Amino acid sequence: MSELPNDGTGPSEGSAALDTGLRERAEERLRTRLYEPRARLTPEAAERLIHELRVHQIELELQNEELHRTQDELELLHARYFDLYELAPAGYLTLSETGVIQEANLAAATLLGVERRLLTQQRLTRFIHPDDQDTHYQAQRRLRSTRKPQSYELRLRREQPRPACWVSLEVCLVPESQPPPAGSCRVILVDITARKRVEQALRDSQERLRRVTEIADVSCWEWEPRTDHVLFPPDWHWPPREAQDIRPTCLVDWSDWLHIEDRVRILARLAEFVAHPTDACEIQYRLRRGDGHYDWFLTRLMPIRDTQGTLERVLLVDQDVTRRKESEEQAIRLAQHDPLTGLPTRALLDQLAQHMLAGTRRAGTLLAVLFFDLDGFKSVNDQYGHAVGDQLLRAVAQRLRTAFRAEDLVARLGGDEFVVVLANVRDIEQARRMARHAIDILTPAYRLDGLELECVSSLGVSLFPRDGDSIQTLLQQADLALYQAKRSNPGGYWFAGDSVKP
Repeated sequence: MSELPNDGTGPSEGSAALDTGLRERAEERLRTRLYEPRARLTPEAAERLIHELRVHQIELELQNEELHRTQDELELLHARYFDLYELAPAGYLTLSETGVIQEANLAAATLLGVERRLLTQQRLTRFIHPDDQDTHYQAQRRLRSTRKPQSYELRLRREQPRPACWVSLEVCLVPESQPPPAGSCRVILVDITARKRVEQALRDSQERLRRVTEIADVSCWEWEPRTDHVLFPPDWHWPPREAQDIRPTCLVDWSDWLHIEDRVRILARLAEFVAHPTDACEIQYRLRRGDGHYDWFLTRLMPIRDTQGTLERVLLVDQDVTRRKESEEQAIRLAQHDPLTGLPTRALLDQLAQHMLAGTRRAGTLLAVLFFDLDGFKSVNDQYGHAVGDQLLRAVAQRLRTAFRAEDLVARLGGDEFVVVLANVRDIEQARRMARHAIDILTPAYRLDGLELECVSSLGVSLFPRDGDSIQTLLQQADLALYQAKRSNPGGYWFAGDSVKP
């Protein structure tokens, strides 16, 4: 665009100059015309002629006023356009067909970092970052070949230490009917550096989140209860590792992978959360893998609400806790089972014996507790070492497993102390037979690593309900009976409450 003239003449001086020029041209034309004498006019004709001339004069005056008014409006529009062009926040350029800058506004000069008077007749490519030159070249090729506007982004070079400036460009050809030479184009430059920084910061945040989720072994997905639609991110790891190309599209599809024992419970919990969404809650369940095995997952539910506070979606954050579950189960097994013999420990004994005691109450029968240890076990340890002592304990445990019924409970309390809980005992005579049977099973010598060890056992017996109504009481009574057996009948058994040798 050409700049407005700055010769100090306002609109009124321009109009006067225009009037003077028109008059001079009119007088010159009058002098050059041939004078043709007319016949003398009658007074009436002369009067009519004078009237016509006056009317014509007024018409000319009106036309002249209209021309002045139109000229003033054009000058005002020109001034407004000039202000808009110069003060626009976007940069405007006019480029020749060869890419030379012909016109530029102040914003363009600021973006390019050059005074406007020094900007014209320079190529735009001089200001483009080397890595983005091809982007500009390809866009210009498309512009010339398709004659359609082009949009693209690139960086502008800045003098050190200023960083490169990101700009978006909107480029279109100048219509052939307009003044600039054919092939010229208009360019709009918009500074998008701030937007690019925000986009980069967002990418950095997403990358950090991705790494955190990988380290924490978590993944996120969303569920829209109204449509039952589920949405998974592109990098979401579908638990069935052998079928990662399969992704559910609704919650029903997802629930097909749930363990059958968890499905009803989890779907009910999700429905409850939708009905009464809290800030957050947790659910645990098992998901089937492609090979048929199940992995444990801990999922945190968080509500996503609309502007009205209504639940719109549910964010689900999954964490694979299979290893944690396995560790917990192993810890429970270690806590409940003796690692040396594999027999239940005191913790599991109390738990299982409570159930047996409840069943005995319902059946109206007896329950017997056999408490025994190995006489001379300490001497075996001292003479042959702990390794042989451990073998002896394992051998005792194996004999006890085979000596009693599947419904009976065999446990190791620690050291050389063992307990057997007998359920559904009909009478005291059956309890005596079972005690004698235990002694007979444990009496034969033990052959261990070429050694033949004799290690007799003493046994104390208590009965429910005669000697107590709780497992703790029955164990205490059986322990006292064992003490009495070791004193009065070594290698034999003694019933709680008995005053003489059985």
